[in-house]
Amino acid sequence: MDERKIKVFPISFEVYAYDAQEVEDLRSAIVDFIGYHAQRNLPILAGKAAEGIRNWDKNPIVKIKVIKHFQT
Repeated sequence: MDERKIKVFPISFEVYAYDAQEVEDLRSAIVDFIGYHAQRNLPILAGKAAEGIRNWDKNPIVKIKVIKHFQT
């Protein structure tokens, strides 16, 4: 049986933004999203998040919604 334990790791990456407040809003939203799920014993695991992000375009409905959301 797999005895690995979940650990918390920091992450750092660059994003495009118009100003530092926009970046802080994104950071805060990500932290809140992760915290919300962790409180419900549904932690956002890095591997699952990476898989979901890599596969965002495999579902046509999700792909259309994501593209529409990020259009300027």
